[in-house]
Order: sequence, then structure tokens, then C-alpha cells
Amino acid sequence: MNRVRLATKEEIESIKPVSDLDLGCTVMALNSQVGTGLAVRRICNEIDPLVAPEAWSTRLKSIFVRDLEHIMLGQGVTHYYFNVDATDKEWQEVVKSWGAEQVSQVPMLRFKVTLNVNSTESNINQ
Repeated sequence: MNRVRLATKEEIESIKPVSDLDLGCTVMALNSQVGTGLAVRRICNEIDPLVAPEAWSTRLKSIFVRDLEHIMLGQGVTHYYFNVDATDKEWQEVVKSWGAEQVSQVPMLRFKVTLNVNSTESNINQ
């Protein structure tokens, strides 16, 4: 069985059009008999979820995000990620007007896996 390895420069170049490669990214590879799989490990800053009361206007949400950005700038953060509901066209247009770039090619479902160091330990979220 092959082991995961760091991707070559050529492999990294091959996925640039479909990957948001930036600071904090490492591209890893796994060779197999039917091709090489590539994966991007990203260590990033993220604001997600942003939970706003239903009564909040788009303007108030924008002010909240602006203030969060100022805090992050003061901490030396150069960029961050966030999710937008694929059906919320108004909020998508607002964030694009700030210069936010859509990095996903299609709407995606987001998942989380909790890695347990010791499977006999209790999970506080259960």
C-alpha cells in the first residue's frame, strides 16, 4: 500500500484551476494503480456560521462582518473563509460587492468529522 506524500510542483499546478491555494495550504497525494488522488489541507481563518437574528437587516449584518474583519486585521489575518446559503441571492450579491470571491464551483454540503484519539473516551457532544 502506498503512503500519502507531498504533491509535486506539477501536481499542484494541475489542480490550481479548481483549488483555492493560498497561505496555509498543503497539497498531498496518494498514488494508486488507477491514478493519483490529490487533496488540499487548509489551515484557515473562518467566520462560520454567522448567526443573525431574523430581524437583522442586511446593513446590520454587514456592519457586524466589518467589525469582525477589523478585529482580524488587528490580529494579522490576511484572509478568511465563510459560507453563504446558496439560496440567499441578496447576501451573495452584498458580499461580492465587498470583493469576496466565490471559491466553490458548485453548491456543496459541509460536513465535519471529529477525530477521536482514543475511541474509549466519551465525547462531550454526545
